[in-house]
Amino acid sequence: MNQQVGIALSASDFSRSSGRPVAKHKLRASLVASLVTCDILALIAGMAFANILRLGETWAVLLSPRIIALIPIYLLSAVALRACTGDALVSLSETLKRGILALLTAAGILVFLLFALQEAQAVSRIVIVVGLVCSGIFLTALRLLHLIYAKKRLHGQLYSVLVLHDGQYASSIGTGLSVNIGKTFDPKNATAEDYHRLAGLMSSVDRVVVRCNADRRDVWAHVLQGMNVHAEIIAPEIAQTHALAIGDYAGRPTYVVARGPLNLRDRLIKRGFDIFIAGSAIAFLAPLLAVVALAIMLESRGPVLFRQKRIGRQNGLFSIYKFRSMRVELCDANGVRSASRDDDRITRVGRFIRSTSIDELPQLFNVLKGDMSIVGPRPHAVHSTASSKLFWEVDKRYWYRHACKPGITGLAQVRGFRGATHEERDLTDRLEADLEYLAQWSFWNDIAIIVKTAAVLVHKNAY
Repeated sequence: MNQQVGIALSASDFSRSSGRPVAKHKLRASLVASLVTCDILALIAGMAFANILRLGETWAVLLSPRIIALIPIYLLSAVALRACTGDALVSLSETLKRGILALLTAAGILVFLLFALQEAQAVSRIVIVVGLVCSGIFLTALRLLHLIYAKKRLHGQLYSVLVLHDGQYASSIGTGLSVNIGKTFDPKNATAEDYHRLAGLMSSVDRVVVRCNADRRDVWAHVLQGMNVHAEIIAPEIAQTHALAIGDYAGRPTYVVARGPLNLRDRLIKRGFDIFIAGSAIAFLAPLLAVVALAIMLESRGPVLFRQKRIGRQNGLFSIYKFRSMRVELCDANGVRSASRDDDRITRVGRFIRSTSIDELPQLFNVLKGDMSIVGPRPHAVHSTASSKLFWEVDKRYWYRHACKPGITGLAQVRGFRGATHEERDLTDRLEADLEYLAQWSFWNDIAIIVKTAAVLVHKNAY
């Protein structure tokens, strides 16, 4: 039975209520890991049982090269066939079909390798056949048990759904958590704080479905573009909207207006790369970081680090770290005033570290925390302006750029779009580059941007 909740509370209060959506992405990851473990155990048990049955060997056969070789081959086959992800966690037909197909694929590859390496004569064919049959039986049994366990943990639903009701409706729909949002969030006049609260509601769900009047679908599509979640708008009839595709929820057609984050493989690659680069850079640059910190302390009183609220992924706020480059009493925590070339707030040390981009190095710790990435759109202060207008007042697409983590460097920076935003064009140039980065993301594009960043560390607009 679905539950309808009011949104008069703040995001933090809502997250403590009993109606909070269950975060299932971590649960799915743990279930994938446990299913992989079950498969490995099935392979080991099947091959070991065949060896003991045929040859009377002891459990030392677990060290058999055939068993050791079969496991990585099977895992590669399982990844290629998606035997441990998606519907394989909750669908009986899919988990058995994909598991057995992955095993047969691995068996075929193993046999081919044995013949190619001229090892076939040293291997008992009966042991191989019996071992694979036994592995298939054990794999089927363990996958059936895991399916029961996974359905219980996931409450029968692979993904968590949040339904936002913008307007008065007689009843809720579907089995997702329903929230009345119309009186407390105006998509036409949302502020950064409003987006932050909305991000708190969406942070633990996999899919957001909005139910609203036809004349509000376009504005909701605009709101959802940068929320880093798979988002859809219920649309009983065909209407003009910025849809990526047509979906459905509870038997009603929807417009898909946002695709959500990168797939699991790409997220693992990007996050692993971030941790490796940030960790290595901090270790290598530790002496420089210490010298800069000491210079800041000797020149002016106050903290070494400057913290400021910035807009991050999913339009949520986070605290960014930078070396303090201004006198502490003149620091602008809200980012209302952009630094200028002859800014009297900047210290002598601050001018040097700003011109060489050294002041940005503490953001490596933001990367380790997960607030930022090495490469991505640069995060902006909430009250930043261009031509006396807030950034989202200059271009409504501004919110779209936050569909990924912000970065220490980005496509806009390597193209020279940095420094103060005096004119509207200063923002729109950066925004176009950021949206291009989102649309064309690849790991190799990130590598190219990092390489090009070396050429713009010292830049005429870095002051």
